[in-house]
Amino acid sequence: MKRILMLLVLLSTVWVAQAQQIDCDFTQDRTIRASGKVFHSEGRVSFTAPDQLTMTYTQPQGEYLVISGPMLRSNTQGQQLSIDTSTNARFRSLRNTLLNCITGNYETAAKDNDADLTVSEKNGVKTVEMTARKTAARGYSKIIMEYKKDLPVRMVLEEFGGISTEYKFTY
Repeated sequence: MKRILMLLVLLSTVWVAQAQQIDCDFTQDRTIRASGKVFHSEGRVSFTAPDQLTMTYTQPQGEYLVISGPMLRSNTQGQQLSIDTSTNARFRSLRNTLLNCITGNYETAAKDNDADLTVSEKNGVKTVEMTARKTAARGYSKIIMEYKKDLPVRMVLEEFGGISTEYKFTY
């Protein structure tokens, strides 16, 4: 009986995770550490678990980031990309990190990024910090996630190269 109950709980958890959907507005501030210059963007994000993410920018208009299964497509400053992440490890890591952070699978994101994980909670906001164990040529030196009622409200991606990108999500 215990096994059946555990199986039902596990299946319902998987079903809830697969049914997860997010639609909200976002702002993005990308900061170049060396110059202190900040680039502001904003738009709308839609996510349907497990692997459908669309970030449509209204400022600058026409830019986007789309993850659909293994495919990652983007348009940034007129540069368009279409990459099959199943054959490209660098972009697969980016894709997986974004999806895992959005869905709250931060343990997996920390493991994939070889990062130490710290989780705290204060005033109804869960803060997750992932700090890289080693310096690398690419990737994230630190990732900060904040969740309110299990929804992401803030994400900060600090790259080894000195660029920090902060996203704020409003529902």
